[in-house]
Amino acid sequence: MDNATMGDLVMAGFKKLGFIQFTGIEAVDFASGRNVVSMAPRPEHLNHNGDMHAALLFGLAETAAMGASISGIVDLMGETFIVARDGKITYLARAKGELGPFTATSELSEELIAKTRSDIKAQTEIELEVPVIIADSTGKAVASAAFTAVIRPRRK
Repeated sequence: MDNATMGDLVMAGFKKLGFIQFTGIEAVDFASGRNVVSMAPRPEHLNHNGDMHAALLFGLAETAAMGASISGIVDLMGETFIVARDGKITYLARAKGELGPFTATSELSEELIAKTRSDIKAQTEIELEVPVIIADSTGKAVASAAFTAVIRPRRK
């Protein structure tokens, strides 16, 4: 299965979630070790300053991170349970609503994907730090984030 088809399947799963439906998060790019998602702000997404609400930026970042964490192991998903354990975000600049859509990019190295695949096959629990950068439509970074994805063998 090619990356575009796999990305469509992953995003279809995400879109079943009420939060994703509320935010309107859309897939941009999906490949092994990479997930890019975007969100065009709607009036209900903006705070009193006309900026994207911080909680929505956090959610956008987490969506990118969790997509990246599974991007190189989709064929092994039946053997694993994946969850975000924690996350941290640093707001770098105002996320002005009129500068949307906002794009969150998360990337993992090929080496980390290979090690993750090996650990899954060995039934070893894994914790990955998954970085994310959020940029506005001009390419300016408005936030950076990191999430810990816990991947463990599925209980039988």
